[in-house]
This record gives sequence, C-alpha cells and structure tokens, in this order.
Amino acid sequence: MRAFAAVADAEVFAFATTLTRLTVVLRHASAAAAVARAGELVADRFGGTRIATNLRSLLASHHGNAVRGAVVVIGSDGWDSDPPAELAAVLARLRRRAYRIVWMNPRAGAPGFAPLVGSMAAALPFCDRLLPAGTFHELDRVAAEIVACATAPGDRVTGVSSRGSRGSTAGSARR
Repeated sequence: MRAFAAVADAEVFAFATTLTRLTVVLRHASAAAAVARAGELVADRFGGTRIATNLRSLLASHHGNAVRGAVVVIGSDGWDSDPPAELAAVLARLRRRAYRIVWMNPRAGAPGFAPLVGSMAAALPFCDRLLPAGTFHELDRVAAEIVACATAPGDRVTGVSSRGSRGSTAGSARR
C-alpha cells in the first residue's frame, strides 16, 4: 500500500475495528519511517476486523468520493466480525462507485482455498478480481492485475485468479 500511496496518487486506509487514513504517512521518503508511523497510527490492528463497518465509514466520510471511478484494492483474509449480509450490502454500494474492485487475500493461494463461506462468499459477487497475496511473487502479480484492471475493460472475475494476517488495508487510485 505504501507503493500505491507514494507513486500512484492513491488514498490508503487501514481497517481493523476502526478506519485509519494512512495516505500522508505512507508517502514519507523513508520506507522504514513510513511503515513505523503507520504501525503507530493503527492501534487496533490486533482487535479483529470489521470490514463492512469500516467500508461503510469510508463511503460516508468526505474520503468516500476517492473511490468514485477508482480501482479499489482491498487486502484482507476476509475474516470479518460483521455479518456477511452487511458486507454484501456495503460492497454493493462500493461497486456502484468504483470502476473496479480487487480483493487481495493472503489465503487465496493456499491449496484447496475456495471463497465459499462467510464474508468472502458475500464479497465475491462484487469483486472484479480475487487474487492470492501471501507471497512477494503473488503481490507482484497483484500489481500487474491492478494495472490491467485500470487500463482495460474486461469481464468480472468471480473466482480466484489462476495467477498465482489479520488486519486489512484498502486503497484506491483513480484510473
């Protein structure tokens, strides 16, 4: 997410139980300083994840327009304290504003992973891409997919891409 903030004019937020804007701190010239400061700001990162609540807060805030026409990237394992129906409802709203939604899931590259239950199952119909993001190699492929989503229209992918911790991040960049 630091790279998106630093070079792609992206807005970056972290969410666990609350939403924290990280854009400004992640643009610091020193990567170590940026990540350290972001870690200090996200004080609730070990308290569980409320994806629906935080996405709803983002959409209701003055930053909610940042997702309009943007490629929205969500990084999460999909384990959510909010009910799946709430996540589906807020992702439907997000889907209407965003150009594309890409979900990076560190568990998606594991053998036998299938987003069939809970929040990931609820989120899947609203995602253009669900991509594995548990290794640096997978993250490199995620970056390529984000560029592809931003530059060329295409059919929505409703499964894990063949390419290819608690707490979550979301970013959006205008195409």
